[in-house]
Parts: sequence; C-alpha cells; structure tokens
Amino acid sequence: MIVMTIKSKDNLIYRLIKAVLNMLARIPRQELLRLAQPLGRLWYGMDRYHRRIAIDNMSIAFGRELTPAQIRSLARDNFVQLVRVVLEFPSLLRLSKENIDTYVEFRGLEHLEAALRRGTGVLVLTAHLGNWELMALATALKFEMPFNGLVRPLDFLPMDRVLTEIRSRTGNRVLDKDKSAAEVSALMRENQVVGILLDQNSSWYEGVYVPFFGKTACTNKGLAMFAMRYKATVIPAFNVRLKDGRYRAIFSAPLDLVRSGDVGNDIIENTARFNKVIEDHIRMAPDNWLWVHRRWRIKEIPERAQKKIRGLPPGVSLN
Repeated sequence: MIVMTIKSKDNLIYRLIKAVLNMLARIPRQELLRLAQPLGRLWYGMDRYHRRIAIDNMSIAFGRELTPAQIRSLARDNFVQLVRVVLEFPSLLRLSKENIDTYVEFRGLEHLEAALRRGTGVLVLTAHLGNWELMALATALKFEMPFNGLVRPLDFLPMDRVLTEIRSRTGNRVLDKDKSAAEVSALMRENQVVGILLDQNSSWYEGVYVPFFGKTACTNKGLAMFAMRYKATVIPAFNVRLKDGRYRAIFSAPLDLVRSGDVGNDIIENTARFNKVIEDHIRMAPDNWLWVHRRWRIKEIPERAQKKIRGLPPGVSLN
C-alpha cells in the first residue's frame, strides 16, 4: 500500500488544477462567460451565508440611497460579476501584448508615467474591483515592466502555487504582505511599481480605524507607512467592467499625502484618504466589488488600540 505524503498530494492537486485551467483556456473567453448569468444566480440563490454578507454590506453602504429590493438586485448582479471573474481566469493564460486590447482599455497611463519619472518608486492603491488579476497582468504587458503585487497567500497551497505562477507570468513579483517589507524597500529604491489591495478587513495590530462608506473599518496601514517611509508616489488604479465584456483600467493623478511630522496621525489621515478613493471608485461600478467579504468585521478593540480611531462622523459607532 502506497502512502501519499502531503507534499506529493499537493503536487498532484497542483498538476490537476493546471491541466483543467489549460483545457479551459482553449475555450473562447466569451463562450465561457455565457455561464456567468446562470451560475451567478444559482450561487446567489443557494449560498445563504455569502448572500447575507453581501446584502448586509450593501445596506451599510447604500441603505440611505437604495431600497431593499434594489439592494437585493444589486447583490444578484454582484454574484454574477464575481462568477465572471472566476470564468475569466483561464483566459489570463492567453493574455499577450498582441491581444491585450480585446481584454482591457487603459485611461490615465500618463499618471503612471509621471509617477515613475519622480524616481522614488510607485505604490499603487487598488482594490478587489472589476478583474483585479487581469489589471496587474495587462499593465505589466502595456508598460513592458513589472507590476508587482503585495498579497496574502492562499491557505490552499496547490491553488496558491498556480495563482502565483499566473500572476508572475508577465514578469510581476508576488510579495507576501507579511514578509516583504525589505523587498518593498528594495523595489522603491529601484523605482519600481508595487500594487496594494487595501479594501479588506485588517487585524487591529495591522490597521487603523477609519471611515469607509460612513462606517468604521479597520484598514491596513501598510500603504501609508511605506509611502511615508520611502517618499514613494501613491497613485490610484482601478478597473471596471464595460458593456462589451472588456475592462477599463483607470489610473488617476498622484495623491497628495499628509506629512505633518506626526507620523502616527499622518498614517491615520492618509489611510482615511485612501478609503475615500476606494469608495469613490466602487460607486462607479457597485456590482463589481467583492461585497461577499466581511469588510466591517470589528472585534473587541484593545484599549491600546483605541487611539487609532479617527474621523468618525457624528452618530457613527464601531458596531
């Protein structure tokens, strides 16, 4: 009897995932996307847990603007869009400089070019909006330079290995957000680009408490810390899905950061600004964001962390 080790089992699963993706990559992207509508609606109907998270989150963000029926409709559209992102994943294996225009159109690339001319490194503020994996790969192809990403590795190692290979196929480096401070420092000195997805809930010791859609959200302070420490330029970059199935990647002008000399307060104020930028872009395509993530999940805050809480609108509580 052959006993399969954990490593050999992971290798087998990794090879199976790659084989399936390579097979699906042969199917035209638009053909696969025909499944998004029925699969998204099926997911919405069957997954009560994530449906409730999405509706609760949208109620926080749009409860004063949309009716409950409109929020439910938006949530259904969101589930369909998230299925599209998954179905588009195999096609990333076929993305090239020759066919990039069939995947994405760019706006504001002059802002990225201007940021690079400053020579102090570029930190890209972005979020899980549109097809974020596509934007990183496409930008690297368009600029013929790496668009490195700071990410949290997946717990499922075979899939993380596959995802890392795809993310790096255009020369991008995939950086572990918990172990890459030295690498980010080196990349800034080399005037390279590092993208940071700043829209997910953070632990109290990694984040600061600032408003997001009018409710306090614990937000990772890493982007603000890196920007201030290395004098890097911060530019927003987001993508949204167009009616023709492509995505529009939008690069905006560099952000003016608060640099008062009070580092702790500056980190809080700049992170609050980052959240407002993310919020504004989500409003451009509200069905495109990752609403199934528990963004406002705040647990008990230690007393020593209370000083991180800033900018609460009147009447807004932590809970």
